[in-house]
Amino acid sequence: MEIPLRGFEQRVKLNTFRFLVINWKNIFPAWEKLALVLIATLTVLTTATWAWAASRAKTTAPRNGGVFVEGVVTDNMDSLDLGRLTKSGLTRINEKGDISEDLAKKWEISDDKLDYKFTLVDGVSSYEIADTVKSSPTYLPDAALSPENPQILKISLKEPDSNLLSQVSQPIFPHGPYVVDKKTKNEIRLKRNTSYHLDAAFIDRFIIRSYPDQNALQKAANRNKINGALGLDDIPKNWQSKEVTLGKKHFLFINSSKTYLKATSTRETILNGEKPDSLSSLDVLEVNGVKEDAEYFSWKKKIKASGVELKIRKVALKDALKEDLPKRNYDILYILIAEGQTQDPYLFWNSTERSSIGQNFSELANADIDELTEQFRSESDLGKKDGLAKQIRELVDEEKIAIEYKSITAKYAVSAKIKGFAVSPTFSCEADRFAQAAKWYIYEKKVW
Repeated sequence: MEIPLRGFEQRVKLNTFRFLVINWKNIFPAWEKLALVLIATLTVLTTATWAWAASRAKTTAPRNGGVFVEGVVTDNMDSLDLGRLTKSGLTRINEKGDISEDLAKKWEISDDKLDYKFTLVDGVSSYEIADTVKSSPTYLPDAALSPENPQILKISLKEPDSNLLSQVSQPIFPHGPYVVDKKTKNEIRLKRNTSYHLDAAFIDRFIIRSYPDQNALQKAANRNKINGALGLDDIPKNWQSKEVTLGKKHFLFINSSKTYLKATSTRETILNGEKPDSLSSLDVLEVNGVKEDAEYFSWKKKIKASGVELKIRKVALKDALKEDLPKRNYDILYILIAEGQTQDPYLFWNSTERSSIGQNFSELANADIDELTEQFRSESDLGKKDGLAKQIRELVDEEKIAIEYKSITAKYAVSAKIKGFAVSPTFSCEADRFAQAAKWYIYEKKVW
């Protein structure tokens, strides 16, 4: 009969281990004692190091992935401007409002400030850039583009314009952080551009989804069917938002080329909402004034009450550009203008812009204003530019030629799950809300 020894073996092992612990000094030779001490010391130090590292606060970094759904109110997806999502400029306005590199990685300006040489990033041809600009006649109408080689683009000006680097930040070139993946009647699906020349976007996909009206858009936001929207009436709880100035505003211009509107006193009477003795009616052209400025509405109400008949024609910009605007076919023009990054007064008040394609819609001709607007264009010092702009405004006010209404503002809101949410400090249009979108992210990773 065999007796099981398992319990006995455990007792032997326990006793042996206890014996070693108690008598280790007498059992091991000196060199083994030294080795054991070193091993014990290393074990303690290693454990302490890991404990210290574990106690340190971990930081997080963006991780790729996720889908962002933007809601918009439109019945025509083809009319949407996706701006910086799918396009780039030669330069860009960074989060601090400064000019930084985009398709151009560097540039040189001649001493006379008439020639700009842009060195382009790899994969972008100067011939492609020049062809794109030629197909967009309003982009740089007074500049000549000449590729010196595939990587060098030269832009030549007739006169110095310190706003050029801002002007070429407008995204019209198809090299954005995203590319169109699929397009339907109600959605545009974008995916990350794997060939993007700057840091790759973190969010995998952008979806632009259309809604028939503001009420439907609001419901989608409340139910978290979308992750972002511009101009919501009621921002959902826990969403984050930023109020942005869209860089566009309404103007009222009086056409001074009309014989009966040449007198400054007549124009002043009209701007005050009163009836001039010589006039009983005014032809008013309203262009893209979808959301009417409150002050303009008050002016219309007041001048109608004074006895002036307003013959109002509402015309879309694309239609107005065909005839009414080039021919200055109006007495009063109420128009929504996107001033862009530069807000260049030369465009609106210099007499050279009275031509059919110019934006001097009041047909103003004032030698002093011409000189100041030319100085404004050539001046690079921001403080001096502000001073010149103030002088120009004062002279324009004296002409009683126009009313400049407040810039349009809106709130852009996104879901709380969107991290790194930021928008550009300077907006020229709604599409600029995407200027920093490549840096937004949804997921995070832990880093030591």
